[in-house]
Amino acid sequence: MINAWDKLHNRYKGEDWIDKPNIFAEEVIKYLKKDSNILELGAGQGQDSRCFAENGFNVISSDISKEALKINKEKVSVKLKDKVKVIELDMTEQLPFNDNQFDVVYAHLSFHYFDSKKTKQILNEIYRVLKDGGLLIMLNNSTADPEYGIGEKIEKDYFLIKDKNKRFFSVNTLRDVVKYQFNTILLDDLGETYKDSVKGVHNLIRFVGSKIPRNDLFQTALPFTGGIIERTLGNGDVELLLQTRWKPEKDPVYSGTFEFPAGVLDKGYENIYDTLKREIFEETGLRLKCIKNDSQTKKFSPKGDDSSFGFKPFCQVQQLKNGKPWIGSIFICEVEGGVPTSQKSEAKDVKWMKREVVRKMFEENPEKLFTLELPAWDYYFNMNSSLD
Repeated sequence: MINAWDKLHNRYKGEDWIDKPNIFAEEVIKYLKKDSNILELGAGQGQDSRCFAENGFNVISSDISKEALKINKEKVSVKLKDKVKVIELDMTEQLPFNDNQFDVVYAHLSFHYFDSKKTKQILNEIYRVLKDGGLLIMLNNSTADPEYGIGEKIEKDYFLIKDKNKRFFSVNTLRDVVKYQFNTILLDDLGETYKDSVKGVHNLIRFVGSKIPRNDLFQTALPFTGGIIERTLGNGDVELLLQTRWKPEKDPVYSGTFEFPAGVLDKGYENIYDTLKREIFEETGLRLKCIKNDSQTKKFSPKGDDSSFGFKPFCQVQQLKNGKPWIGSIFICEVEGGVPTSQKSEAKDVKWMKREVVRKMFEENPEKLFTLELPAWDYYFNMNSSLD
């Protein structure tokens, strides 16, 4: 990949636009505050870094290509030496900067070369090094690009095209990627570059967003409910219903792990049991038959127009770090007969697995299970004496 970039920058040296600031850079200068410290990722030959420096900003201009870095350094004038620092940097690794160091992170056509998991990791690093309220400014490939769908498909919207892996965003998919960490200031598909305009491409994805302070990311916990679903075979063996969590754009870290059906209580005043029934059916196509050892109080309505009730789930679990601040009630359930079928795009490969297989996975390879649900499996396998 590095050699591919070196070849590209050798070719770009002869283009008449290579020393011009990119169109996008000139469009976004109006968003920058005076004396901003800017980190440019994938700066290439540095034309945008020099543009920002000429407008009074301090810039760290980074790239992974040695050829680009060489050219970039040669083009920094004596006048700009104190405003532009050119460094070699692999943006797929942890960024070598302090937390809250930059006012702006700028990425012109450099954020869209990675799989979903790596894209999220890069975004987390960008979030870390930005000051609260700092700006992420980037231009990305669009799913309307003529190259979209060409080459070998690696995952959704991500292809191997010639010698490079390329991701393509739409306005909606980029919004999903950034929405939990950045407030959107600008997001559209009206971006263009000099080199792409001659090919008729005028729909690159423009984004400007401000970092949401960590304390404000989630103002409240997210309540959910889920069910460990059992069935007992005629020979006495017990099987458990699991599915593969699959949210590569929204949750690449946990996508690919096994989970039991669960869902957020996102409908006001919906009875938690109704939520559980709904989620099991929506995710597996099966209907809830019963909840084992269910315990509920009667409903109380002392004012006549209010209502409350109590219940005892099998256990409760809470996410304490990263992910989202989930907190949920887990039940042990049985479902009516039928063949389980994945119903939602966010889960796949729903199937029955022998309980001892799941137990072995929990004990020997817990990383294969959804982290949020591990405490429920701990209770299930180690604290329920009826299983032994």
